[in-house]
Parts: sequence; structure tokens; C-alpha cells
Amino acid sequence: MSNDLKLFWKYVAPSVFAAVIGGSFVIVDTIFIGLAGGKKALAATAVTWPLIMLLQAFGFLVGSGGAVLVAQSRGAQNHEKEKIFFSQTVFLVLAWSILLTGATFPFLRPLLAALGAGDELMPISLRYSQVLTGGVFLSIFMSMCLEVTRNDGHPLISMMLMVTGLLCNILLDWVFVFPLGFGAVGAAIATVISQGIACVLGVFYFLSPLTRLRFSGKIFRPVLEPVISITVTGLPIFGNMLSIIAMLYMHNLQSLRYAGVDGLAAYTVVSALEALGSMLMTGIAGGVQPLSASMFGAGKYRRQNRFGNYGYIMAFGTGVIIMLFSFAMHRIIPGWMGLTSGDARLLAMQGIMLSAPAFLFLGVIRVAAYYYQSTGNIIKSSWLIYGDSFLALPLCIFTLPLWFGMNGVWLAMPVSRLLLMGLLLYFWFGTGRKK
Repeated sequence: MSNDLKLFWKYVAPSVFAAVIGGSFVIVDTIFIGLAGGKKALAATAVTWPLIMLLQAFGFLVGSGGAVLVAQSRGAQNHEKEKIFFSQTVFLVLAWSILLTGATFPFLRPLLAALGAGDELMPISLRYSQVLTGGVFLSIFMSMCLEVTRNDGHPLISMMLMVTGLLCNILLDWVFVFPLGFGAVGAAIATVISQGIACVLGVFYFLSPLTRLRFSGKIFRPVLEPVISITVTGLPIFGNMLSIIAMLYMHNLQSLRYAGVDGLAAYTVVSALEALGSMLMTGIAGGVQPLSASMFGAGKYRRQNRFGNYGYIMAFGTGVIIMLFSFAMHRIIPGWMGLTSGDARLLAMQGIMLSAPAFLFLGVIRVAAYYYQSTGNIIKSSWLIYGDSFLALPLCIFTLPLWFGMNGVWLAMPVSRLLLMGLLLYFWFGTGRKK
């Protein structure tokens, strides 16, 4: 095995593992909520997720932008710049947390109504979102810790932070949902506490001798140029989150329109599987990102390209495996989440089968977006991400159901991914390339 391939696995393996653990948060919560409250609780929490993920997206905006610039500074041996980017990343975490909490918490009821929470779903949706919105600082700070720690040269520690959070979440989910009887709200409480534990461990890392990055008074003093650089660099990943949010919102809307609460409950099961697959692909891309960013900062462009190619190959192979797993398990997965009979279960089974081919290209597109971001090609990265949110997916999800009904909702994901793959092929082979 070549040295570059060993280095690739050193970063990608823990990043993938951590990402799968991150995706498992959604799976675990969905399982407990479905078993405790059935299809109504699943539908009620599904309505809240576009809003909750929009808040979390700012954590990825700040964390990924700062982490890329930290890695590039490390590659260029500019340690002073590395520290500046870290302090301004922490400043942005604090600023966005205060702004987002104040802007959303007082207006949750009308926001949830706009997302589709009617009288039947509003009570559960409101209580669930109140807990998660109140803990938005912990969510954003945890994202920053994970991203920066990984790009600071410690992917294994980043993974361990995530594993600790998941294990705490599983235990606390059980405690709050069943013995204490809090239902879906208990799952939200468990998530916030688990994120808080991961944040505490992240703070210990930045106080340890393992890193040069330190908290200081500079985190309270914004510096315009690095703040802008972090924000611009993080925009593609923020767009990636917007893509997921748009996917959730549009699928929620169309599921309610074509199949009611049964359709929304079914999509909650399908989206949990998609979230796990998406996080797995993000883990591959996240492992490639610090390597390509560091090589780009050091001017080692051939190695930078090699790491990108490793990522593409791994992502496509992983997509094939997830698709085949979905085909094989489509009758079993709905039962894990409380849908053991009825129309909701049948819809979930059909949804898993029809949406599974989306995994073939999802990972390749995700790796390409992260790779372009880490090497300073923000325009191509943004096209791959924002083109999904605001062009390919809306086009598919609002036209296909006109002919295929609820099946068109399920087909929107694979068809939109096929369109994006065509765009990526154009970037690879249809435009001028640097030698």
C-alpha cells in the first residue's frame, strides 16, 4: 500500500466512522420516537426537521469554513494565521448562536405552521422544536469542534467525540422516552444533553497540549477579513445542508399532499435511511477535505488530485453497497421504526426501493463538492450544491408526482442526482483543465 493510500485511510476511516455515528443520531431518535408514538409522532417530528437543520447548518458553515482554512494554514506552515482563523471561527459560533436563538424561538408556532404542522401535529412538533432550538449553541459548537479537530490533524479524536455523543444519546433516549415517559420531547432532550457532553470534551481538546489552537480574548473581537474568508469558504458546505433541508421540506410537503399523514410518516423512515447514507458519504468527503486542502496549501497538486480520485472511487463503491442493502432490507426497515402494518408501512417500503438508486451518485457528487471547496474552487463546489437545492430537486419533485403520484416523490431523489452527475461530468471533461 502506498504512503498516500495509507494517509488517505488514516483520515477517511475515522471520518466515515464519525459521520455514520452522526447519521445514527437521526436513526436512533427516529426508532425511539416511532416505537413510543407511532406514525403521528414520526410525522410531527418530521415537520420540525427542516427548521432544526437550518439552524444546525450554520454550525457547518462556520465549522467547515474555519476548518478548511486552519488546514490550509497548517499546510503552508503559517501557524499565526492558523490561530487567527480558529479564534474567529469561535467568534462566529457565539454570534450565530445568539442571533439564531433570538430570531426563531419566539416564532416557532407560525414557523412550524408554515412547514406543514396542522392542528393534529402542532403540539408534538412545538414541544420537540422548543427543546432543540433552545440548545442550538451546543449543536453549532459541537459541529465546530468536530470539524476543526479533524482538520487540525486529529481525525481519531474527532471520531471519539462523536462516538461519545452517540452512546450518551442512545442511553438518554431510552431513559427520557420510556421510563420517564417524555415521548418525542424526551428524544430531543437526550440529543441536547448528548451534544453538550461532546462539547465539553471538545473544550478539553483545545485546552490540551495536542493542539496549538487556544481559546483567548480574541474570540470576542471580530476581525473582518478572516470572518469573511471563513464564511465564503464555508458556503458550499452550508449549501450542502440547504440541499438536505430543501429535500426534507419539499418531500414533507409533497408527501402530505399526495398521501397525508401516512405519506409523511413513511417519508420519515425513508429520510432516516437517506440521512445515514448522506452522512456516510459526507464522512468520505470530510476525510478527503483536509488532505486536499493541506496539499493545495503546500502546492502539491498531483497528490491533491490523487486524494480526490481515491475519494471518488470509494464513494461510488459505497453507494452501490447502500443501494443493494436498501433493496434487500426494504420490508424490514419500516418495522424498526414502529411501522409494522398499514398504508404507512407499504408506502415506506415502496419509497425505500424507488429512492435507493440515488446513493449511486450521491457520494461522488459530495466528494467533488468538498474537494472543489478545499482547493479554492468555490464556484464549481457551489454549483454542485446549490444546483441541487434550487434547480435539480425542485424540478424533479414538483413535476414527477404530476405523472406518477407518490411514486414521483420517491423518484425525485435519484433523478435529481442523475442530473447533477451530468453537471459533474461536464466539470471533469467538458471544461478546460489545469495541467
